[in-house]
Amino acid sequence: MSEPIRVLHVLGGLSLGGAESRIMDLYRNINREELQFDFLVHSAKEEHFDKEILALGGNVYRIPRFKIYNWFHYKKALKHFFAEHKEFRAVHGHMTSTASIYLPIAKKAGVPITLAHARSAGVPGGLKGILTKWLRSSLKKKTDYCLACSKEAGEAVFGKKWSDKGRVEVIPNAIAAKKYVYDESIRNAMRAELGVEDKLVIGHVGSFREPKNHVFLIQIFAEIYKKRPDAVLLLLGEGALMEQIKKQVEDVGLKDVVKFLGNQGNVSPYYQAMDYLVFPSLFEGLPGTVVEAQTAGLRCLISDTITKEVQITELVESYSLDRSATEWAEQVLSHCGYERESRLSDVEKAGFDIGAQIERYKEIYRKNVLLMVPLLHQGGFERICAMTAHLIKDMCNVRIAVFSSKNMFYDVTGLEVIDLNLGSTPGIVGKVLNVFKRRVRVRKLKREKNIHITYSFGMTANLVNSISKVNDEIWIGIRSYGDLENKKQMKLFCKNADRVICCTKVMKDELAEMYHPKQVDILYNPCDTQKIKLLAAEAVCKEHEDFFADGGQVIASMSREDDVKGFWHLIKAFSLVKKELPAAKLMIVGDGTFIEYKKLAEDLGIQESVLFTGVQKNPFSYLHKVSLYIMTSVLEGFPNALVEAMAVGVPVMSVNCKTGPAEIFVEEYKKADDQHAVYEGEYGVLLPVINPVKNLNAGEIEEEEKIMAEQALRILQDKDKIDAMKEAAAKRSEVYSVASYLKQVTDWINQA
Repeated sequence: MSEPIRVLHVLGGLSLGGAESRIMDLYRNINREELQFDFLVHSAKEEHFDKEILALGGNVYRIPRFKIYNWFHYKKALKHFFAEHKEFRAVHGHMTSTASIYLPIAKKAGVPITLAHARSAGVPGGLKGILTKWLRSSLKKKTDYCLACSKEAGEAVFGKKWSDKGRVEVIPNAIAAKKYVYDESIRNAMRAELGVEDKLVIGHVGSFREPKNHVFLIQIFAEIYKKRPDAVLLLLGEGALMEQIKKQVEDVGLKDVVKFLGNQGNVSPYYQAMDYLVFPSLFEGLPGTVVEAQTAGLRCLISDTITKEVQITELVESYSLDRSATEWAEQVLSHCGYERESRLSDVEKAGFDIGAQIERYKEIYRKNVLLMVPLLHQGGFERICAMTAHLIKDMCNVRIAVFSSKNMFYDVTGLEVIDLNLGSTPGIVGKVLNVFKRRVRVRKLKREKNIHITYSFGMTANLVNSISKVNDEIWIGIRSYGDLENKKQMKLFCKNADRVICCTKVMKDELAEMYHPKQVDILYNPCDTQKIKLLAAEAVCKEHEDFFADGGQVIASMSREDDVKGFWHLIKAFSLVKKELPAAKLMIVGDGTFIEYKKLAEDLGIQESVLFTGVQKNPFSYLHKVSLYIMTSVLEGFPNALVEAMAVGVPVMSVNCKTGPAEIFVEEYKKADDQHAVYEGEYGVLLPVINPVKNLNAGEIEEEEKIMAEQALRILQDKDKIDAMKEAAAKRSEVYSVASYLKQVTDWINQA
C-alpha cells in the first residue's frame, strides 16, 4: 500500500494520563509506514502529547467537550467532522462516556471499523456518573469491537452478561517494558538529583483526580512519616485536585517531604529512585503504572478494588480501602527491606509487552473478509477461493466458510476454515430448508466476526450470500457462463450484491446488459506460474510411470468428470489421431469414475492408450510430460486448467466456447467471427464449437471431432510448431499472474 492505514483515536485530551500514555507507547513503536494514528480530542488547548504526535506524522483534531445541554451541537460537530474526513480505516474510542454518540456517526459516515475501549472500572459519583452509565448502556450494540484493559473494566462498561458471552476482548495496557528495566546506576543518579540519597522514598504516579484517592494517600504517608522521619513522598502527575492536595499536605505539616513533580515525559528514572509505590485508587481499569513499577522491580501496595490482572509478580499486594491509614502504613513499612531486581521477563510472559499487542491491534484494524464456498473439494472456483484466502491473509483477517468440510482437497494450512455443517440435502423441501438454515447461520457468523466483505464462489454459496446481508459488503462471484441462464437467481444476486465479479469480459458485458447490477467487474482467475513451474519438475506417481515410459506423444486434458467438459469428443478425436500416430496416448486428469468414457475408449479399441489418472495433488508433473493440451468444454467461465497447462509450457487447443478461450488465445480480445471455423490465435488454436449432446456411440464420428484430430496431427507432426506454441503459451500465462490478481482484489478491499 502506498499510504498507511489511518486510525482515529478519540480521547478527552492529550495530557500525560494512563490511557494517553499507553496509546503513545503503541504509536511510538508501530511501523508508521503501515499504520498511522490521528487523534480527535475534546480539548481546546494544546497538551502534553500534541507536539510529539505532529512530529510522528499524526494529526490532532478538536471537538467541543460534551455537555448534556449541547447534545445537538455535539452531534452536529461530529457529523461535520466525519463528513470531511473519509480517510480513516477505524475509529478507536477510548472515551466511552460518549462513544455511543460518536461511533455510530463515524460508522454511518463510512468508517469500516469502530472500537469502544473500556479503560476504567468505575464512574464518578453524582449526576455525571448516572449520565455516563446511561450513555454506556447501549454502547455494546453500537460498536464493532468491545475492548477492555481488564475484565473488571469490560464488565463496568459493557455489562457482565456481555462479557460472559465472550463479546468483550481484554487487551491489557501494554508498556514498552524494556524502558523500565531496573538499573542501579540510574537509581543512584536520580536519587542524587532529587536529594533523597539516604531517604525512604515512597512514590505515586497518577493524575490528581478523585479516583486516584490522593486524600487517603497523604493520610497513609503521614502515618509512615511518624515512624520513619527519613521518608519522602514523590507525586508525579497533574490535575484538577492538585491544589487541594497541596493544601492538605501543608495542613498536616508535610510540605518539606512531599515533592510535587508534575507530569514527566519519562517516568522510568523515578521508579528507579522509589523504594515503594502506594496506589490506593477507588477504581481503575488496569493501571499501567503498577505494571511499569513491577518491571522496575518495585514493590507496590494497591487497593483491592483494582483488577487482580495487574498482579503479575509477588511484588504487588492488594489491601482493603476499609483498612485505616495506619494499617496501610504498617503494611508498607513491614515490607520495605527487599532485594531489588528487574522483572522484565515476568511482564513479557504475562502479555504486557508492547510488541505482541501491536500485532493484535494490527489485526483488529484490518478488514474482516469472509470467503464462502460450498466445498473445498477439487474444482476451479474452489481452488480460486483457497488461493485468494492465502493471498490476502497478510492484509486482512480472512476466513473461509464452507457448507461441509468433508473431503477437503485444497491446502488451507494457516487459514481459519469454518464448517457450517450444512452439506447438501435430498429433495426440494430439504434443499429449501437448507437454504434458510444456511442463511441463519451465515448471518450469525457475520455478526460475531464483524465481517466487512463476504465474497462467495459458486451458485449455492452466492444464493446464501445474497440473502444474508448484515453490515457487510456482498461480492458475488460468477465463474461460469451457464450461471447467467439462471434468471431468477441472477436477478436476485444483481439486486442484492454490492459487486458482481465475472471472470471473462463476455460474461461481464452480457451480465451488465441483462441484469443491470450495481457494480460489475472482471477479475481473471490467478495462475501461480512460478509455483506451477516448480511443481512441474517433480516426478509423477510410480503407478503411472510406465504410461510415459516409451516416449510416445501424449495429448492431455484436465478436469472433473462432467458432461459439460465434452470428453466424449476428445476420446473420439484421439481415436482418429491414433490411426496416424500409433504411439500417441491420451491422458485425462481429474476427479471421477469415468466409467462411461472408459467404455467408449474400449469400444474404440484404444483403452490401452488412454489413462484416467484421477485426482492428483500435483497434476503439473503430469502435464510436463505431454505434447498437446486440448480443452473440449461446451461451456466455461474462465478455464483455469487451460492457463495452468500454458504455464507448464504445453501447446494448447480449445473448443471456442462462448467465454474464456478466445480471450486467452487472442491478444486483442474479440469474439471470433465464426465459432464454427478453426481460428489460429497468437497463443493457441481455437476449434469449432461442439455438439453439447452427449454421444457415446463409438460408430458415430462428428465433423468437429474430425477437425479436432486434423489440428492435433498438424501440431504433433511439426516440431517447430510445437516449440513455437510452447513458448507462446508460457508467455501468455504470465498475463494472469498472481500479482495482477492480488493487486485488483486488494484495491477493492481497500475501497470497501
